Amino acid sequence: MSHERKGPPGRTSQHMRQGSEANVFGSRHPWEMGRGSELPQQGCVWLLEDSPTQAAHARGLLEPHYRVETFTDGDSMLEALAQASPPPDVLLLDWQLPGTSGLEVCRFVRQLHGETALPILMLTVRDARTDLVEGLAAGANDYVSKPYDDEELLARVRTLVRIHQQAEALRVREEWFSTTLHSIGDAVIATDPAGCITFLNPVAVSVTGWNWEEVRGRPLADIFRIVNEYTRLPVENPVERVLREGHVVGLANHTLLIRKDGSEVPIDDSAAPIRDDQGALMGAVLVFRDISDKKQAETARILALDDVRTAREFAEKSLEETQEANAALSASEERFALAFRATQDAIWDWNLVTNTVNWNPGISSLFGYATQDVSADAAWRFQHIHPDDQQRVLHSLQAVIGSPHSQNWYAEYRYLRADGTHAFVKDRGFVVRDAARNAVRMVGAMQDTTAQRRSLEALREREELFRGLLDATAEGLWGMDADGRCIFANPACLRLLGYASVQEILGHDIHALTRHTRADGTPCTPETCGILIALATGHHVGMDNETLCRKDGQRLHVRYQANPLMRDQHVIGAVVSFEDISTRKTMEKERERLTREAEKLHQRTQALLVAETAARRDAEKAREFEQYLAGIVSHDLRNPLSVILMSAQVLLRQDDLEGRMLKAITRIRNSAELASRMVRDLLDFTQARVGRGLPIQPGRLDIHAFVRQVAEEVGLSTPEREVHILSEGDGEGEWDPDRITQLVVNLVTNALKYSPVQSPVTVRTVGAPDTVTLEVHNGGAPIPEAAQALLFQPLQRATSQWDKQGRSVGLGLYIVESIARAHGGTVAMESTAEAGTTFRVRLPRYPPPKAPAPG
Repeated sequence: MSHERKGPPGRTSQHMRQGSEANVFGSRHPWEMGRGSELPQQGCVWLLEDSPTQAAHARGLLEPHYRVETFTDGDSMLEALAQASPPPDVLLLDWQLPGTSGLEVCRFVRQLHGETALPILMLTVRDARTDLVEGLAAGANDYVSKPYDDEELLARVRTLVRIHQQAEALRVREEWFSTTLHSIGDAVIATDPAGCITFLNPVAVSVTGWNWEEVRGRPLADIFRIVNEYTRLPVENPVERVLREGHVVGLANHTLLIRKDGSEVPIDDSAAPIRDDQGALMGAVLVFRDISDKKQAETARILALDDVRTAREFAEKSLEETQEANAALSASEERFALAFRATQDAIWDWNLVTNTVNWNPGISSLFGYATQDVSADAAWRFQHIHPDDQQRVLHSLQAVIGSPHSQNWYAEYRYLRADGTHAFVKDRGFVVRDAARNAVRMVGAMQDTTAQRRSLEALREREELFRGLLDATAEGLWGMDADGRCIFANPACLRLLGYASVQEILGHDIHALTRHTRADGTPCTPETCGILIALATGHHVGMDNETLCRKDGQRLHVRYQANPLMRDQHVIGAVVSFEDISTRKTMEKERERLTREAEKLHQRTQALLVAETAARRDAEKAREFEQYLAGIVSHDLRNPLSVILMSAQVLLRQDDLEGRMLKAITRIRNSAELASRMVRDLLDFTQARVGRGLPIQPGRLDIHAFVRQVAEEVGLSTPEREVHILSEGDGEGEWDPDRITQLVVNLVTNALKYSPVQSPVTVRTVGAPDTVTLEVHNGGAPIPEAAQALLFQPLQRATSQWDKQGRSVGLGLYIVESIARAHGGTVAMESTAEAGTTFRVRLPRYPPPKAPAPG
């Protein structure tokens, strides 16, 4: 066995066939293939011809348009065909061959390949009507009689190649759309115009609990029962509104779907109409999803926010994904394949001399006419042609018959059936002429192509259905070829990635375009990218936490599924579905943060409760001690100190005191006076802490003269120090003279005690419209910042480095602040190395009214 192959060196027929597929599909959108223009006339033709001359002539005629391989015997062609993947586009079989005949090859091939998968053109001898009938019955799609007209042969080959490529393109589109439909995470149900179910995807089976065999052809209302979550009243089926109003309808909020087993699931989404190319309503598509996880997440979010009393509103979208990729097409999808049923052709033999027609039984099997109803008169045949097609068909027949050198005739038209309907037919004829080139006979065959047309229309309707589904789903979807280039994207994909039109991403490397990275920001190389891994391995890949780069450069957190498309165990592309999980990620982080804050708040609250309890106990003990101390000071210390002070003053009045005795008595008097002031401070402190502050007895007073008198008396105790007394403005007002004396003495004494001996102390009073300010200033080292915060606290002393000669109890400045507060005033202090230390007391001219005593 031997055969001759023609083609570019170094390329096998399989390589050439793969190249043809690339040219057919290119980078066109699967939705656009086969729409608006014919497929390019390219392909592979195998010729079985034992005559070298006729084989060379046919090859020279076909090679400018197709890749041609020739075989000289049937066995070698069958052997090559068994190993070819994919098979050629068309077989040209010579009828008469040595060994295995062309008819036997035709029958064997037809057992292995469908009529659209591998069309066959028979080359018959002239006027062999029996050969023609037997060849068509064996499975040939068409025939050409030898010697054939070159243009006729090219036209018939071109027709069969186009039919084969159209069927292949439709099958590819069906495969793309079917894989896409099974890849999305939404439940999908499609109906016809009457609302009866025509499609149910696996997710819909999972959500509703009904399988395809149970719902096929049933009204949607029987299985899609929905009620309001709160009222429990039935909700109008959205598909009914779509079929009634003709536009997209969304489900109402708080909708529950009652599943087959009676359980309920919350759902949302929308329904949309399905229309044909002319805009006619063909049905509706319902897209919905189970949002149980979303509602549970919202409940958890509300509980978390209640724990920390924070009012925030979040929205979370969650889709339940049940991807079942790479599912094999079911046997029912084969109804879209185009088929030519050659064995049922109506064969006619028209005697042009007698104008009679002889029909084979195909006229009855194809068009339903009884044998006795079929007339032999040629007029009967032409009367059954559709009125709109008659003139065209008759004109073409007359043109072929009247031309001495024309033999072949072809036409497509509508033919009347016995039941009154019209069938679409393809009719071919061959003219037989006498020696004078006059037409005496014409033999032909009619093929009913109605089923083929309906299959094409059904495929187009299915394409519209898939387009509606992809447009309606909220999940982003894109398709890519084996090289990772984008070939389609649905509106949700464009919206999520921030593109205005699909032309912005078609043909681009989708991995490079989205700059695919992981959630932590590290780059995702092609070797570790799940989407490209699906292309490389042919396995489904799903990722839960990835990021894609939008057009504006922002990062989008997504969860995606990559589902490869396979043909002949080779990956030809993939469909990727993804959803935005940014809201979910934000909510999870916020929930974690709120949980941590709640825990910290709880711990702090517990610590504060413990500290508050301890502080209350300590405060109670302190109050008891203060009351006890006040009693001791009032009754046990003041009387002895008064006796000591009076005795010392009596002794100092004696004239004979001299030397050491005078110093001793003076020291006793000074110590007694210091002790008396300390007792008074302790009593004032206790009264301020236990009672309602220091009591005052305001009286009319000139603050300038009064402060001068007190300051001069304090200065007499330290004659070696210089005290400057200044005043300005009006000094009249109402103040308690005893308390003002106590305030001035404490501040001036402090200034003298904590300043260098050589530096003066300045006492200044300034009258303002409503207040009088007393300032006491001294130079020297400033008060440390750590000590400044303790100056006005009771029973507190500064550090030993700063206050080495202070009082033993540290109440002087606390009493000063208490006196100022009792008069409705304030005390402030400023201390710097450059300016020295200044205590500033602001007193209103008139004290505030006394609070009423508790009843």
